Order: sequence, then structure tokens, then C-alpha cells
Amino acid sequence: MQDERLRASLGNALVRLFRLVNRIHNRALADHGLSAEQAHILSVLWLVGPMTMGALQRHVALSSGTLTGAIDRMEAQSLVRRIPSPADRRAFLLEPRVPARSRARIETTLDATETRIWAGLSPTERRDLLRLLHKSIAHLDPDAAAR
Repeated sequence: MQDERLRASLGNALVRLFRLVNRIHNRALADHGLSAEQAHILSVLWLVGPMTMGALQRHVALSSGTLTGAIDRMEAQSLVRRIPSPADRRAFLLEPRVPARSRARIETTLDATETRIWAGLSPTERRDLLRLLHKSIAHLDPDAAAR
């Protein structure tokens, strides 16, 4: 039965969950003029610091073309800028350029949205889900454990 195969598929459930979470984040971030993808990129840069496009690509798991397009749009919006890398004169670092007040509002929105999204799970269930997701990511991307 096709319906049961879909209901039993972890991949299908995860893709559906991603789309629902992404939709909720996009709606919440629209007031800030951001997409969920842009907020994710900014969050990584805020938490990890300026980094090369390659390092950012490994953190956000986007293709190089998709990430380049996103960064180009974000640069046009003055959300990020490319600065010369002090370690490699051929490379550039990506640096977030969002003012502190805007960053605080964006982070508050993200926190509120995360709370809403995961309200159906107990704290223990959230920890277990996060642990299992990290385990699956490490299996598929062994280098992810280092990040």
C-alpha cells in the first residue's frame, strides 16, 4: 500500500518536516525582510564568525551555486560583505553586516519560532531528536562532527 510506505518513510517525514519548519520560519522572518535561508546563513556567521564561502557551504549544506546566489542577494541587501582573508590573499571571508538592534530582533523571532515549532515535543523528546539528527548527520558527513 503506497500510503503506508510513505507514512513509514523517515526520508519522506523528514522532508515534509523541513518544508513545514521552513515555511513557518519564512513567514515569521518576512517582517525582517529575510528568508529562512538568509537567517540560517546569518546565524552561522554570527555564532561561528567570518568564514570563507567553502567553510560556510559545509556548515549550511547548500550547493555552491545556491549559496553563491544567496550571498550575492544578501550582499546587495547589505546583510553580509566579502572581506579579504588575512590568511589567504586569494580568498575572501564572509562577514555579517546586520546592526545589533536588528540582529537582536531577528534572534528573538527565531527563538520564538523555534519554541512554537517544537512545542509538541517534551524537552526530553527534543534532546533525543537532536541527538538522533546529529548522529545521522555524522554518518552521512563525517566531517560534520568537527564543526
